[in-house]
Amino acid sequence: MDDRDPPRAASDLQARIDEARRKAAPPPSKAPSAKAVSMRAGIELFAGVAFGLIAGIALDRWLGTAPWLMVVLMILGIAAGLRNTIRAAQEDNSKARKDTDTGP
Repeated sequence: MDDRDPPRAASDLQARIDEARRKAAPPPSKAPSAKAVSMRAGIELFAGVAFGLIAGIALDRWLGTAPWLMVVLMILGIAAGLRNTIRAAQEDNSKARKDTDTGP
């Protein structure tokens, strides 16, 4: 006779599949901390303003239109930074809601 284990029953197959899926599933995502949210918001806002300012100064020097492009692009950078900050905050809020809805 063969010393190997006998084949498992078909009813045991679903239990093994469920166990393998549970082990392979990624851990549930946690809501970001308040510090992470505020840091991201600050970086988003700063990046928009800095990009608008630098691009405006560079274009003003190249085209000789100082200070108009700097002002326009800085205003657009502020708007883009605020938009990105609001969008990031909404994403973080939706993640936090999902985490509190499902619970541990």
